[in-house]
Amino acid sequence: MKPMYPQILSWFAGKTGTPDHTAHRLWRQALRDATAEGVVIESPEYWQSAVGHLRASFPSTSPAMAVSSAPGASTDLAGSHRLQMA
Repeated sequence: MKPMYPQILSWFAGKTGTPDHTAHRLWRQALRDATAEGVVIESPEYWQSAVGHLRASFPSTSPAMAVSSAPGASTDLAGSHRLQMA
């Protein structure tokens, strides 16, 4: 059976400069950590826990990435440009 990896895994790896083989190892560890929590395997809570462990295991991201991914963060560059011109 081919292991399943989340689509976001390659994005995390690319953003942090982590090699693919290391990202896959981190994903497998995140699955083990989620399993150890005792949630029902393959339930929504299981996947949420696994992705949470995965995100925590990657090296720190740049401050710009943290701001752009923050809830409510605006990426409206045209709008900010209009404000500067006013």
